[in-house]
Amino acid sequence: RDIREGLRYVAGQPTIRTVIAALSTLSLGLAIMNTYWAYYLLAVLKVSPTAFGVIMGVGGAGSLAGALLAPKIASRIGIGPTIIVGFAVSPLTQVPLLLAGPGLRWQTTLALVLAVQLFWATASGTSQRSLRQTICDPRFQGRMQAAGTTMTAGVRPLGAAAAGALVLHLGVHTTLAIGAVVQLVPVALLLLSPVRTMRDMPAPPPRTALPSAREGAS
Repeated sequence: RDIREGLRYVAGQPTIRTVIAALSTLSLGLAIMNTYWAYYLLAVLKVSPTAFGVIMGVGGAGSLAGALLAPKIASRIGIGPTIIVGFAVSPLTQVPLLLAGPGLRWQTTLALVLAVQLFWATASGTSQRSLRQTICDPRFQGRMQAAGTTMTAGVRPLGAAAAGALVLHLGVHTTLAIGAVVQLVPVALLLLSPVRTMRDMPAPPPRTALPSAREGAS
């Protein structure tokens, strides 16, 4: 019963519903790409294991910077634009990967692009999570987060399976391109949602009575 009530609440809250739908679609597109991302770099682009580690390390540094600067970015350009830019950067940063060839110059480009992607992904992720927690009724905080995690994580095995099927018929490069195109869908969802016009963090909902101990424990 509690799960059903939580899902009904998420489905009925326009902003939370849209953000979770966008996250799930982005997760699907990334899952399609990530299934063969390392293989593509190592086997097709001939990136050495050392260079691969450097690329990942540079990307991690970008993610750390995004986490540290997320509040300042949201304060400067607005919470909604921060979220949307983070989603929009993801498919754009896949273009260099699809155009890349072997060589140090491309490896440097991919490292920098990954840093940019993870910078904005982390800044956007921090912002959208804060937004969802702020506007969510306190009674449904845990169930809202559980619904989001279930949907975003639940599509990843489907994305991996889809990637395997696509590679069999279309090849790795085309499969990566399809994963990048899927990542455009969440950008459209957010642009058509109330998130687009948000500059400041909305006021939290009025405090209502918390659920009983029995309900909270169930």
